[in-house]
Amino acid sequence: MKFYYLLFAFTLFIGCGTTTTNSDSDADLLIDPYADPPGYAGDPFAGYGPVVSINLPADENENIEIVETSDISGSWSVQVAACASMDAALTLRDTIAANTGHPVFVDQTGRYYKVRVGSFVSSVASDELRAQLRSNGYPDAWSVQR
Repeated sequence: MKFYYLLFAFTLFIGCGTTTTNSDSDADLLIDPYADPPGYAGDPFAGYGPVVSINLPADENENIEIVETSDISGSWSVQVAACASMDAALTLRDTIAANTGHPVFVDQTGRYYKVRVGSFVSSVASDELRAQLRSNGYPDAWSVQR
């Protein structure tokens, strides 16, 4: 048993006084935590749609008039289509906005871009617009809650 104690003490004594050195010359370089990983050359914003709007804070001296708009306060809309690409959804949005005069929204849900028209407080309130859109070439238009 004494032999094991001596072996342990000898190993501890030998191991405690050693130091390790790094022979790499890159060890002194600082790593930027906000930089792209090494070898990454892709676009970090790939797969995201274009910026539609940005809300910036107003100056303290600027007076802002708040206007209540009832046409975008509802939670019901008429969905016209679910497009696989943002470009197709934006083209459809522009076409419908020019023909109806109602606000048109493009909502991304999963991998689809859903084109929705109007903003109503109930499904019943959207019936007239849904009938108009169906007669104008969008037979699959239906009311959805946003």
